[in-house]
Amino acid sequence: MTWDQQKSGWDFQRRIEPLLPWSAAYAYSIVRSREDAEDAVQEAAIKAHRAFAKYNPSCPFKGWWLAILRNCCRDLLRRRHSRPATATIEGVEIPPDAAWASDQYSDLREALDRLSEGHREILQLRYFGGCSYREIADVLGIPAGTVMSRLYAARQAITAIYREDQHHEAN
Repeated sequence: MTWDQQKSGWDFQRRIEPLLPWSAAYAYSIVRSREDAEDAVQEAAIKAHRAFAKYNPSCPFKGWWLAILRNCCRDLLRRRHSRPATATIEGVEIPPDAAWASDQYSDLREALDRLSEGHREILQLRYFGGCSYREIADVLGIPAGTVMSRLYAARQAITAIYREDQHHEAN
């Protein structure tokens, strides 16, 4: 291994390690299985490491990384034809508020399932991926203003689902 390759590996590791807890939570919010989330993060890390030489440092690393992870999650779901069930990635634990396995999150899981893919995806990036508007824009390849309007619409849509469910429960 040359010095440049070793330096590049350290730079990649330095950039990715702080993102792993968010990455695991974001992957889990998509695939909803601990094993699948671990597989997706590991596959994404391998792909990102291989492509790191082509990474443009003038672009935010987090957006670049989450776009790779998002594609790996989608590919995994297509391959497995399964609807997602929890994530520790080599010692990195998922934040407790993202541990979907408990019953207290079943209403949220069901509400997210009823959203359009676009609404679900933007909420996942914001709340499970911990992304800023700019980072979401980078991942999705859309302007930040569009992110704001889509996020607003997604929040309105999930609120409507909750209100509809409460109305049905009351009757």
